[in-house]
Amino acid sequence: MKKRTLFILALLILLLGSTVGAYAYWDNLQKIENETITLGSGTSLTVTADVIAPVGKVLVPSGVVLKPNDVTSIVLTYQVKLDQTVVSALDLTIAASNIQINGDSTNAGLVTVSISPTNTTVNSSDVEITITVTISEPSTKAIYDVIKNQPITFDLTFTAA
Repeated sequence: MKKRTLFILALLILLLGSTVGAYAYWDNLQKIENETITLGSGTSLTVTADVIAPVGKVLVPSGVVLKPNDVTSIVLTYQVKLDQTVVSALDLTIAASNIQINGDSTNAGLVTVSISPTNTTVNSSDVEITITVTISEPSTKAIYDVIKNQPITFDLTFTAA
């Protein structure tokens, strides 16, 4: 009876440990960076974003068969607000430019930077902006080997007018 009880207890601990391990694995699939950006009223600000897959993960093109350490997107989150309250909210426009993979713009066309929302209004309260970065499947394996797991950089320009 004691052996059976010990076996059941060991089995429960093993199942609980694997459940926690699986949650921790899925919880780390996306890199989320939060930054707060404060704009002066009627001005623009350019921020350089550095996108690197989480440690042990590889950013791969959407639609490919995923291996255990692959991720298809990296998410950046920004909180944007004006440094002073204005009479009426200003239009906020966000644009991505100067996209590079490992400091080179040759294959930059493979990178997609999705901005949500692209246009909104901003005042002295925070507006959350989510940037999702993905890569498209390159035409050859040689190009993929050049861009695989390399840092992606781009400029984000926030304009309030």
